[in-house]
Amino acid sequence: MRNSILTAAHFFLLFPFLITSSCNRDAVSLAYTNAKEEVPQTGNLIFRFNKPVMKDSLLNVWDSTEYISFDPKIPGRFRWESPDQLVFSPARPLLPATSYKAKVTAEVLRFTSFDKIEDANDIKFHTPMLALEQTGVTWVLIDESTRAAVPQVSLLFNYPVDPAELKEKLKIEVEGKEVGFSFQTVSASNEINIRLHDTKVADKEFTTIVHISKGLKPADGQNEINENISRQFIIPSPFVLNIQNVLAEHDGVAGLVRVVTTQQITSANLLNYLKIDPAVTFTTEISDNGFIVRSNQFDADKAYTFQVLKGLRGGVGGVLIEDYEGDIGFGQLEADIAFTNSKAVYLSKKGAGNIEV
Repeated sequence: MRNSILTAAHFFLLFPFLITSSCNRDAVSLAYTNAKEEVPQTGNLIFRFNKPVMKDSLLNVWDSTEYISFDPKIPGRFRWESPDQLVFSPARPLLPATSYKAKVTAEVLRFTSFDKIEDANDIKFHTPMLALEQTGVTWVLIDESTRAAVPQVSLLFNYPVDPAELKEKLKIEVEGKEVGFSFQTVSASNEINIRLHDTKVADKEFTTIVHISKGLKPADGQNEINENISRQFIIPSPFVLNIQNVLAEHDGVAGLVRVVTTQQITSANLLNYLKIDPAVTFTTEISDNGFIVRSNQFDADKAYTFQVLKGLRGGVGGVLIEDYEGDIGFGQLEADIAFTNSKAVYLSKKGAGNIEV
C-alpha cells in the first residue's frame, strides 16, 4: 500500500514535466532572424528555426507560399536555404522610415508533425529614419541684366521629401537673423534646393543655420522624425570660387566626374582649366552647381589625378584662387567624399593607403 502511494505521488510530481516535455516536442520556435530593429531598404530577410521543418526536395527553390506575413504587406518570394532556414527576398525596396510587423504562418509546419510555432508572433523591424545627410551652397544669378545673385542652399536627405511639408517645418538663420526663402524644388526629391532672400552680396563668409522641426516624414514614409534637426554651415564669399565636392561614377562603359562649386561656372574655355593624369580625352558640361567631366576612356579600375587650375571664374564673379588637386577613382567601394581643402584625396581600390579630408 505504501509503495502504491509513493508511486502515485511520484507520478503527480512528474506529470507537469511530462506535459511540458510533450509540448516542446510538438512545437518549433524561431531561433534567429535579422528582421529586427533597423533593417536596410534592400536586402534579404532571414528566418532560422530551432528544428528542421522543410523537405530536402524543396530546398533552393523560389516559392510564393506565404510562410511569413508582413504588415504593411511586402511583395516578394521565399526560398528555403536549408531545412531550418528560410530566406525572404522583397520584390522592391521597403518603404522609407516605416515600421513593420511580421508573423510566421502555419505554412512553415506543412511538412512536419509539429503543431505549434513559438516566439514567432512578435517580429518587429523598421527602415532607417529620415535624416539630413548633407548641405551645400551655390551662389546663383537671378537676373542676368543686373547680375543680382543669391545663395541657393541644397538640402540632401536620405529619402525624397515633399517640399510643401518641409516648408512648414523649416527655418533658416544667416548671421543670427531669420531670413526668408523660396523653394526651387517643387516635387518630392532627395535634394531640395532653396534660395535665400535678404542676403547682401559681400566679400565675407556667412554663418548659416538650418532648423527643421520634428514631425517631418519622407514622402511615402510612415515614421516622423522625433527630434529637431539643426545644421550649421558657411555660405562662402561670392567673390571666391571654391570646389565643394568631387564625385566619381562609372557605368561600366564610361565614367563621369561631378564637380560641385560654390557658384555656377561661366567660363567658355573650361577645358583649359582642367587636367587629368593619366591623360584621357574628355568633354565638359556646365551644371546648375558646377560642371561635369565625361570620358569613355576612364578605366573603372584605375585612380586618376584630377586638377582644376586657378583662375577659373564663376558666374557671380568669384575666382578660384589656387589650384585644386585630388585623386579620383571609380571602384565599387568608393564613397562620396566632400573635400575641405585642395589636397584632399579620393581613393580607388588601387589608390593610396591614406586619405586627408
